Amino acid sequence: MASSSPPDRFSLLLDQGFPKPTQFAISELDRSVDVEHFSDFAPELAARSTPDWYVYCVAAEAGFNALVVRDRSQLDQLAEMYVLSRLKSLTIVTWRKGIDDPIREWGQLLAYLPQVKQRALEAGGRALLLPAPTLTSGSFHSPRETIGSEATARGISNAQVRREAEEEIADWLTMAGEPSDRFAGLLGHA
Repeated sequence: MASSSPPDRFSLLLDQGFPKPTQFAISELDRSVDVEHFSDFAPELAARSTPDWYVYCVAAEAGFNALVVRDRSQLDQLAEMYVLSRLKSLTIVTWRKGIDDPIREWGQLLAYLPQVKQRALEAGGRALLLPAPTLTSGSFHSPRETIGSEATARGISNAQVRREAEEEIADWLTMAGEPSDRFAGLLGHA
């Protein structure tokens, strides 16, 4: 079982249903984070049906700062929320909207890990709901918009801005000892 974490360490327990990659260690990205999967931490509990509130208590008892769960419905269960309200050192991390894609779950967890760490260490006994990772129409940017904005701001044509960009690329390639038209076939003409 995990021991109590010193203040500069952050211990994260991944619930039974959370994806467990075999060749990945968060410690390679952040040495202050210890991550353990529930099936490794408590194989005897993982092998049988265990109430979520019990998992919360065992995780807090072992010194984990946060427990990542996929099942958001735990936040609607009275026994679980009673236990969580009493455990001042444990934070439950889940998603506002369910995700059933291991890459998106891991990506989202990693993206928010610095904030999860900070918030969980400030005060446990609560749940953090991560936003669902989605791309909206506002998530896309057309490179032509940048070219057009630059041309408008400088009072020149889009073609002139493109020519300047082409010259910058050709100059760099020449200075690097490469043919100035190395990518001409790839880039074509706009």
